[in-house]
Amino acid sequence: MQVPITGSHLKLAAHVRACQVEGPDHAKSNAQVILLDLHQNRYLGISGTAAKVMAGKIKGFPGHCESAAICAESTTNAATDTLIQRLRTLGMLTHNSCTLPHDDPFPIQSEEATASLEHNIEQPKLTVRKIGNFLASAAVAAWWLRWRSLHWIAVAVVARRDQLKAPPPDSAEAMKNSIAAYEALRPFAFTARDRCLHDSLALVSFLATEGLRAHWVIGVRANPFAAHSWVQSGHTVLNDSHEHVRQFRPILFV
Repeated sequence: MQVPITGSHLKLAAHVRACQVEGPDHAKSNAQVILLDLHQNRYLGISGTAAKVMAGKIKGFPGHCESAAICAESTTNAATDTLIQRLRTLGMLTHNSCTLPHDDPFPIQSEEATASLEHNIEQPKLTVRKIGNFLASAAVAAWWLRWRSLHWIAVAVVARRDQLKAPPPDSAEAMKNSIAAYEALRPFAFTARDRCLHDSLALVSFLATEGLRAHWVIGVRANPFAAHSWVQSGHTVLNDSHEHVRQFRPILFV
């Protein structure tokens, strides 16, 4: 016999990211909650009444009960309880009283993308060191994606960035030069088309070898579902246009 589940007893696991995404018409009635399991590298979408009911049951779940009827339903909705049990089995939910050390090594502090990086460096200076760093970064990104979870990768990205020194006074110009070098070398190793995740991780790694800090972002949209990845420095998108990435709601900001 299943034990009834109450909202105060459950919360999203530390390795699960969640965000509420509106449909193309921006109608809240079409909003969908997207969950990203960083251990299993998979997404799960929950919409309609189920999402509203779960917002009243699970701590940290996006959204809220919009009416007394829906809130009352949160204690009696068997279908939603079955879904919650499934999420518990998948390890995506945990007890609210469960606390672990270093529960969240990369809390979301998303910065809205408002600009794209522009540079007029047509022939960047490509040294042997830069070429070597690029090849190593591309290889590391490919290895990460093949053998590691997104959670492991996120922790590694944060740890490496924390080791970097404070940005130099000319970091903006250094960033432009490094991006120009990366873009010049990229066609010889891979294409960014349909490989945004590999491209973004390779770029973050390459910038780290140049002593430059940047944020790796994954965003999602709904109806139809799509996920996209890019790199930001502050509010500036480094490997895409801000017009494009603003179609996506950040679900992971590392």
